[in-house]
Amino acid sequence: MLQFIRSKAGTFVVKVLFVLLILSFGIWGIGDFLRSSPQDATVATVGSHKITADVVQQAVRQQVERLRQQFGGNFDIEQAKAFGVVDQAVDGLVTQAVLDQEAERLHLLVGDKEVGLLIQQEPAFKNPAGQFDPGQFRVALTQAGYTEKAYVALLRTEQPRIDLASVAAGSVVAPQTLADMLYRMRNEKRVADWVFLPSAAVKDIPAPDDAALKAYYDKHPEIFTAPEYRGFTALALTTKDVAADVKIDDATLKDAYNQRQDEFVKPEQRHVLQMILKDQAGADAAEAQLAQGQDFVKLAQDLTKADTASIDLGDVAKKDLPAELADPVFGAKEGEVLKPIKTPFGWHVIKVTKIDASTGKSFDEVKPLLEADARKDAESDALYDLSKKVEDAVSAGADLATIAQQFKLTPYVVKAADERGQDPDGKPLPEFAIAADALIKTAFATNQGTTSGLEQVPNGSFYLVRTDSVTAPALKPFDAVKDQVTNAWTNEQRSQKVADQAKALADQVKPDQPLAKLAAAQKLQLSTTKPFIRTNPGNQAGIPGPVVAKLFDLAPAGVTTAATPDGEVVAQLKEIQPADPVADQGKVSTLTTQLSQQIGDDVLSQFDHALRTLHPVSVQRDRIASLF
Repeated sequence: MLQFIRSKAGTFVVKVLFVLLILSFGIWGIGDFLRSSPQDATVATVGSHKITADVVQQAVRQQVERLRQQFGGNFDIEQAKAFGVVDQAVDGLVTQAVLDQEAERLHLLVGDKEVGLLIQQEPAFKNPAGQFDPGQFRVALTQAGYTEKAYVALLRTEQPRIDLASVAAGSVVAPQTLADMLYRMRNEKRVADWVFLPSAAVKDIPAPDDAALKAYYDKHPEIFTAPEYRGFTALALTTKDVAADVKIDDATLKDAYNQRQDEFVKPEQRHVLQMILKDQAGADAAEAQLAQGQDFVKLAQDLTKADTASIDLGDVAKKDLPAELADPVFGAKEGEVLKPIKTPFGWHVIKVTKIDASTGKSFDEVKPLLEADARKDAESDALYDLSKKVEDAVSAGADLATIAQQFKLTPYVVKAADERGQDPDGKPLPEFAIAADALIKTAFATNQGTTSGLEQVPNGSFYLVRTDSVTAPALKPFDAVKDQVTNAWTNEQRSQKVADQAKALADQVKPDQPLAKLAAAQKLQLSTTKPFIRTNPGNQAGIPGPVVAKLFDLAPAGVTTAATPDGEVVAQLKEIQPADPVADQGKVSTLTTQLSQQIGDDVLSQFDHALRTLHPVSVQRDRIASLF
């Protein structure tokens, strides 16, 4: 939690909101989550500490809201559960609780002296000279929405957790030898000569007789076995099924317009310069000097030692200012210096340097957007209502045909399809309102003659599937697949022959007969790779992937072969270009930091596990599941 204090005051509010949201699911947590009313139902215990239902619900709601901002307003609790949000929230709360329990066991407290030092050491509360500034401290807390008392309480709550975690993993530093070794391994480059022998070039394969084909057929039944097929009927529920019944009136749109004023109307803003002085005499003197033409920023820096960011507040709206300042600032003229104003922070001398009038779009201008948004929401609600009616009909035992007729839905009938979504002829299923992969997955998970439950896909649509037939996998008759057997047998012969050729070529490579010389003698096309690293990003080697790993197992001049889908590669390692960590200290330093963080995370995880053993954890999963 202290991380937010280490940001600059100018971005204080944003940083605080971000940290409060994220850390509620991290190792620090938000202390208020675990201080709930005693009448709430307990869903987890950590030692003597109880975690209640409303605490978990609050944590999950905040995380769902954050995910909605990322994925859109349709992100619901079911999707959140699929993302593991509930489990993550509970685990974060448990981690916070075990740290609290351990802090209590060790009697870790934050005294007044330490609180004072923590506050004085925070960069956001210091002036340009590096000294703690009480005025800046109070302004920063106000901008963040904290009172001094609340902030001190926060320090006392969070600091023991930070101290514990820091002791466990905060000082972990990866050994330099490990970082150097990993750097060398990751960045070493190699160069190789290689030859490709295509299977298609093998022409002298004799025609097989029936006995050879039948033997191949018997040896590889998996190749010639038809997969399981399922026939099914599906119904889709989409917004098209409810669109005609959705009506949007102007009153609804005008309400939406009024509720979204911040989006469509930009309030008047004023560019404000400010200095805060300790007494009225100093403020009056500053006002007098400004009246004589003194530069505001320079004078403010001379009198208060504040930095430019604390003096120039930028463009502010009326709602951004404290009540004592809002009316005077927004009643001033452009270029006017206001009479000194007293607030709990001191005496403010303010100059309005620029006024930007309120701007915005009228209702008529944004009506199409409002209508589209309102229709989307209304259709989503109507579709949800329809889905509940269909679900009730299924629960009452209605068959698919009756449901389709009752709700005017068009059945989608598939006579047979395998798990890849192909019919017996290998053709993909025709398009439907629901993606074929979702239908296939449900059909193969539903027993024959049974109708699935109502399922939902990410775009909000729903569907039902009734599995009508199941055709078990079966070996196709030899005569029906004889041509397929012939092709498979021939391809295997070609692959074996080209593999033998590759091995023979590799065996010929000697110190005085490198691959390049042999390729020239046998009129084979030789290629040389560009220098490449182990991961071969973007195929920088210009060589088939299966060869790359083998080349990093070779000594210089070593040779290897590798099969590809359409042939064989023979490659000889030509050059090794070592990586020198001394010459690239920047990347080595970054790597050391990454390794330290990873090791620290592992140590912290083990520490958390040990604490959960010391302070037994019990989670009532069934109770938690019933909350959502």
